[in-house]
Order: sequence, then structure tokens, then C-alpha cells
Amino acid sequence: MTADRDQVLAWAAAVRAGRALLCTRLSSGELDLATCLREAPDAPWSDTTVLAVLEALPGARKVDTRRVLTQLGVDATGAVGRLGAADRTRLERCFPLAPVTDGRLRPGTAVLVVSGPGGVGKGTIVRRLCELEPALWVSRSWTTRARRPGEDAEAYHFATRAEFEAHVAAGGFLEWVEFLDYLQGSPLPCPPPGVDVLFEIDVAGAALVADRYPEAVLVFVDAPDAATQEARLRGRGDAEDRIRQRMEHARTERAAASALGVVPVVNDDLETAVAEVRGILAGARAGARERAGVPASGS
Repeated sequence: MTADRDQVLAWAAAVRAGRALLCTRLSSGELDLATCLREAPDAPWSDTTVLAVLEALPGARKVDTRRVLTQLGVDATGAVGRLGAADRTRLERCFPLAPVTDGRLRPGTAVLVVSGPGGVGKGTIVRRLCELEPALWVSRSWTTRARRPGEDAEAYHFATRAEFEAHVAAGGFLEWVEFLDYLQGSPLPCPPPGVDVLFEIDVAGAALVADRYPEAVLVFVDAPDAATQEARLRGRGDAEDRIRQRMEHARTERAAASALGVVPVVNDDLETAVAEVRGILAGARAGARERAGVPASGS
């Protein structure tokens, strides 16, 4: 009996040591999650729980990890070596969790919000503005819809629904909304030092940004007329029913934007519109630096 007990204790000690080594390799970055999951069925850590593996990842947040696992429908106490292919894919897409901040920005940071109805060219203006203003950091919205034909891969963070819902569960969005067939939202900004922040967002989102950042400057881009907007929507490949929805929603957005006190910019000529928005950005920067009492750099 003593020999059997000693064997059990030795086995338990070996298991604990193996798990400790696995956690050390994960937390140090020596072993990444994808490799860990791929090798798990035949690895010494096969019986380690999913939760233990995920909590060992760099920067892991225990409460958020458990919440996201619940959102994904993955058993936290299950053995990592017995995960199915679908669950492995969900975990690889969602972990490590994206950094979540409280959204606070450094003193003197200007916040510019560009909104407008679909098809008015606000995305094109933002891309051109970023080419001219390297010290401008764009808070990319997340979306679960597919990329449109010819759409820039950097226009959004194109996420799976599971990724999006996991980020919602982790508290990572300033705002998000569910449309008819997809989710879209703005993550809390976490910009690097020395840049100003731009949100390209719908009007409802602009209102939330303005509530969180009262000094934000709100720009509303519009087409010169409804016929031009409709032609642009059709030109980018939108279906006819979606075009009708966009045109109807545009009327609501214009009324809401007016109530917010936005700065209107009509996108009749691209370069003229870009220059106008660039001038608004310069004013936002000057105001932010003055309020914070910091030098007017980065403009």
C-alpha cells in the first residue's frame, strides 16, 4: 500500500511540475496558444484544463477569460487535449484577449469624429487624411460583415461573430450595434504615445464618443445630393434593398447629426473635402494642446 501511495504521489508531483512548466512556457511566450492547442492531444499537458491554459497566457485577465469562455460555449474545466476542432478554432481566434483599456487618453490628445451616411465617401476621406497626417491614429471599427468587393482590408477590423462577441464580453467596446445581419462597434481606444485619435463611426456612435470625450470635434460628411449618394452606393456593389435602407437611414442620421452640432462637410470634390477636414483637425489639435497646456506638436 505504501508503494502504491508513493507512486500516486510521484505521479501527482510529475503532473503538477508538467503543468507549471507549461504555464511558464505560455506566459513567457516560448509556446504560443495555437501550437499548444494543436499539440495538446498527444502532449504531456493533454489533461490540463482549458482555463489553466488560457489563464497562463501573457496579460490574461481571469474574470474576462471565464466570461469569454461562457460566451463561446467552451467548457472551462474540460481537458485541452480533448477539445474539438471547432472549439480550438474559436479559442485561437479570441485569445489572447485583445487589450482592454478604460479609454482614457493622454493630456493634449485631440479627438476627431468623422461620421456620415453610407455612400458619402467618408472612408475615402479618412484614408486620404491619414496619408497626409502620420500622427493621426484611427480607431478601427469592428464588423462581422464580409468585405465588399474592392473594399480596403484596413477599412475595418473584419472579425468573426465569435471574436466580436468575445470582445463584447470582455468589455472592449465603446459602443456596438447589431444590424440586420451583422455586428459592428467601436473598440475603446488604446493609441500609442504622440498621436491624435480619429473615429470613423456612425452618428449614434458619434454621440457616445462625444459623451465620453466632451472636447471631441464632430464632423459630418455628406454627399452633395441624394442622387449622388445613391449612385455611390450602387457603384460600391450594394444590393438594391440595402440601398433603399441606407437612403432611408440617411435622413434619420442627418437629423441626429444636426442635433449634435456637427461640423458639416460636403464631399463634392474629394481633395477639397480632405483639405476641409484637415483644417478642422488642425483646429482640434490646437484646442486640445491649449486646454492641456502642452506644446502644439504633432500637427
